[in-house]
Amino acid sequence: MLRCTTISYLRLSRNGRAFLFSHAMNIVVGRKEDRHLLTGLHTVADISCADCHELLGWKYERAYEVSQKYKEGKFILEKAKIAKENW
Repeated sequence: MLRCTTISYLRLSRNGRAFLFSHAMNIVVGRKEDRHLLTGLHTVADISCADCHELLGWKYERAYEVSQKYKEGKFILEKAKIAKENW
């Protein structure tokens, strides 16, 4: 089961809406790579479920724009991949 803490809503990801989280558990972090996203160049790493290995989103490792530095170390999880339980 994925456990995490939401800090922001309504981001856009590859497959639609997503959430920005400060923490995530039960995930596997992939290799780092630079990607041009809507908010500029970032170093990110894909994250997947530790149990089923399904791609869930990515982790921001580095933001090159000063205004985007708050994202460093945080996680984007796609809304379609999140199931609400006991909220």
